[in-house]
Amino acid sequence: MQRRRMTPFVKMVLHTAHQVTNDKGYENMPVVFSSRHGDFHKTANLLGELGEKQPLSPTGFGLSVHNAAIGMYSIISGNTQPMNAIAAGKDSFACALIEAYIKLVEYKQPHILLVHTDESLPEPYTTFVDEAQITHSIALVIRLATEKEAHFSLTKQATNNSEQTTTPLSLEFAKAMFNKQSASANGWLLTHYA
Repeated sequence: MQRRRMTPFVKMVLHTAHQVTNDKGYENMPVVFSSRHGDFHKTANLLGELGEKQPLSPTGFGLSVHNAAIGMYSIISGNTQPMNAIAAGKDSFACALIEAYIKLVEYKQPHILLVHTDESLPEPYTTFVDEAQITHSIALVIRLATEKEAHFSLTKQATNNSEQTTTPLSLEFAKAMFNKQSASANGWLLTHYA
C-alpha cells in the first residue's frame, strides 16, 4: 500500500537509509534529513494543477511537504527517534552535517543517521539552476571520533570565485569522505585528519 504512494524521490531516501542501517545494528536512531528542493517534481505537479484550477489531492499535498520522505522512513522502519528535515539552499548538506554534530554533542547520541537527497529540477525550473542538476541520494551514519581516530572537521570560509563548483556540495563532500581526503567547495572546507 505504501509503495504505491512513493515517488522516485521517496524511494531514493528509503533505499539509501536502508543501505546504511540494515543489518548493522543501527536501529531506531535520530535522523537528520536534508534536501535543497525536496520532492519538487510532486510540488511542480501540484503547482500545475493549481494553475489549471484543478482540485488538489490532500494526500498528494501531504506527501509533497519537505519532511514527507523522512516521515515515510519513520513509519516503514518503525524508527521513533527525533527527525529533522533541513532545506538551506546550496548549504543544505553542510547544515545537515552541523545539525547532526549538534545532536551528537548536545544530546549525547551515539549515532545519527544523515540522509541527503536531491533530484534534478523539472522544466520550466531549470532556467533558475545555479549548480549541476544531478539526481542523487547519500546516507551516512555519523558518530563522534574517539581520541586519535581519523576524523573530519567542517569550516565555513569566505567564498571567492576560484572555490565555486557547479557540483552539488553533497556529492563533493561524499566523495571526499569516501576517499578520506579534504575538500573545499562553495565556501565550505571539509578537512580530513588521519
